[in-house]
Amino acid sequence: MKDLLKTIKSFGLSEFYFSLSIEDKENLAKYSKWLFCNSDEIYSYSGGCDECFMINSGAQLLWATAANAIPQKKLDFAEKLLIQALEIAKDIEDIAWIHANLAQVYYDKHKTDPSAGRKSITHCRKLIEIGYLKSWAQNMMEELAVFQV
Repeated sequence: MKDLLKTIKSFGLSEFYFSLSIEDKENLAKYSKWLFCNSDEIYSYSGGCDECFMINSGAQLLWATAANAIPQKKLDFAEKLLIQALEIAKDIEDIAWIHANLAQVYYDKHKTDPSAGRKSITHCRKLIEIGYLKSWAQNMMEELAVFQV
């Protein structure tokens, strides 16, 4: 992301950013590089924007960055971002994506953390409750049931 620190400040995330470790700050820069916060940046991006995600809030910045980190198994980092995103999110769609990503993080951790499976199920239930990604959440809970979580 171009001007990451400027974006962090504009979304009121300075205190959260400065609470992160150096490694987490590096990860934030690394996994947010495909995110854009205004249309001017899209047109100045030389790589095109087919793989870009437009963000409009601090919560979106955090959950989208976490979503980019999850496939790389940066689960603790993603969890930190998602918990903060959930605290500040106001848009129901953002809240749904945060719950979905937290469900995925905890699903990925359930074999090594005894409480993670239950946490994943909790976030799946929240998704179903608010009416987003219901079949995905139900499938996730069924998979966890196989592991007797």
